[in-house]
Amino acid sequence: MKLIVGLGNPGEEYKLTRHNIGFLVLEKFAKANNIKFKFSKRFNALIGEGAIGREKTLLAMPQTYMNLSGHSVRPVLNWLKIKTDDMFVVMDDIALPFGSIRIKPKGSSGGHKGLNSIIESISTQEFPRMRLGILGRKNVKDLSRYVLGRFTKSEQKNLPEILDIASQACECWTREGVNPAMNKFNK
Repeated sequence: MKLIVGLGNPGEEYKLTRHNIGFLVLEKFAKANNIKFKFSKRFNALIGEGAIGREKTLLAMPQTYMNLSGHSVRPVLNWLKIKTDDMFVVMDDIALPFGSIRIKPKGSSGGHKGLNSIIESISTQEFPRMRLGILGRKNVKDLSRYVLGRFTKSEQKNLPEILDIASQACECWTREGVNPAMNKFNK
């Protein structure tokens, strides 16, 4: 069993914001694999389940708001009774150029509050993750406002291809593991 967690904020006002790229990737991945989401009150998350190759896979989009993502992720992990190596977290990264992908087997939160919430909730940073670059310009004065802002028209034009590649990276991780995913998708 594998778990893929996409990070973002619930609600229409956040739907196409940079901070929600984790949700957008999971939605793309779910559509490509004919997986439907349902709200789970138990986990306070949108949950979808399907088979990727021979691997049973659960998708989760916490509905707790970004800074409390761990409050949703920990109960899912406990319920599935899987190791953290079998969880893949997908999120935005303000330190990476727009559209770039960085997959790592483990690491610190790097200041990402959603990732930090997960690390605090499960008491480890030993789990694979994919960071998607959202930095589209050089000088960002208000980080919070920038990450909660909508994609520019130029970014929106490139977004489908980025989401497609990130979705493929999720599939590669599910089928082959973190090292092959890193080798194929880190640029």
